[in-house]
Amino acid sequence: MIKFFRKIRQQMLKENRVRKYLLYAIGEIILVVVGILIALSINNSNERRKSNLKIELLKSNLVEAINEDIDYLKFTAAVHEFRFNSFQYMLKITGNTPYSIKPPHKYEEMALWKGAYPDTINRNFLDRTLVYSGLSPNVVINRDVIDELKSIGLFSSITNESLKKAINAYYSFVGAHFEQEDWNERLTRTWREYLRDNFGVLINQTSKIDDFIEFVKSNEMVLVRMKEMIEPAAYRSSNASNAISLAEDILKLINGELK
Repeated sequence: MIKFFRKIRQQMLKENRVRKYLLYAIGEIILVVVGILIALSINNSNERRKSNLKIELLKSNLVEAINEDIDYLKFTAAVHEFRFNSFQYMLKITGNTPYSIKPPHKYEEMALWKGAYPDTINRNFLDRTLVYSGLSPNVVINRDVIDELKSIGLFSSITNESLKKAINAYYSFVGAHFEQEDWNERLTRTWREYLRDNFGVLINQTSKIDDFIEFVKSNEMVLVRMKEMIEPAAYRSSNASNAISLAEDILKLINGELK
């Protein structure tokens, strides 16, 4: 009987040791899992912090890129606004029925004519009209920053939905209107070639035309080509202004965050 109880006691001690070992092993596993989870959490937190810092840096760079775009857009808006109004002026002083004159552009720093447009014959204005009639400035859109944001997958990490929509609206608009072939450029090129091939006049050689009024009146195709360029110039100027407004929306949102 004594041997029987001793055997039971030894079995219980053995089972108790196994239980303790199992509990110890489970505890070790739990500690390892918790450690892994903490490490992952810290790593994820560090990655989020790095991503946020990268996004903030790219936002600052985006402000610089868009400001460069705006300079190009303002100049093209000013050139085409001036072309529209100066050609209207030419029609008026040659006795043709003009369209309505648009007010001078709000981008005064880019204005090609300071002050009000003349109502009477003004040789300086006529010279400038000819010079800028043959200019079709390119609008260079800097896509480097937005392309980087999207290529490394950080654009989707921008939490400000209004900013994301503003960015998409701007780049969609300029892509459609300023990164495709420009019909104004074709019109401008054929205008320059027409003056050169038919009259031996280059746009920077205004002195070759003694009497602008008589020159326009006596050459019907000159009038036809001028009229052909008027509305496209207004369209180009309007698109540039709209693009600037969309760009300024982005700048306001980013600058508001950076502050």
